Amino acid sequence: MRVLCFFLLACCAVATTCASGAPPMVEQTDVANPVRQKFTAFNKHDVEGIKSVYAADAVLHSPDYPDLTGNGPVANTYRKLFAAIPDAKDDVKTLDVIGNRVYVQFVLEGHWGGSQGKALHVPIMSVYTVKGGHIVDDTTYYDRKTP
Repeated sequence: MRVLCFFLLACCAVATTCASGAPPMVEQTDVANPVRQKFTAFNKHDVEGIKSVYAADAVLHSPDYPDLTGNGPVANTYRKLFAAIPDAKDDVKTLDVIGNRVYVQFVLEGHWGGSQGKALHVPIMSVYTVKGGHIVDDTTYYDRKTP
């Protein structure tokens, strides 16, 4: 339910942007490329690959990290996540581009500590802002109580 609410909020933000004027014309594949690279690196557990798609001064906003700044600290969050969930994988459900923003719905799946008895299935919504071929802002929504 929370993911749906956050998706609706994102849609409202998009509608507001469109109502106030058309978003800048940007090649959608170019804008989405760093985001696609991030998901590819994530599924390979390639922390350096993740770090490389975020700008040096990128900001991550999420329930666990309200305002984390810098691609090094962002990469470290993924390093910790992979240590806690050694079989973590993201399954992208939708990816949409409007202007320089990329909206992605995906599901994080894996097992805490690799234990088959501690399965995770976490629906997530992220809004990425891309500039100069890098993610400069990552605003991610998920329910921290989702198993």
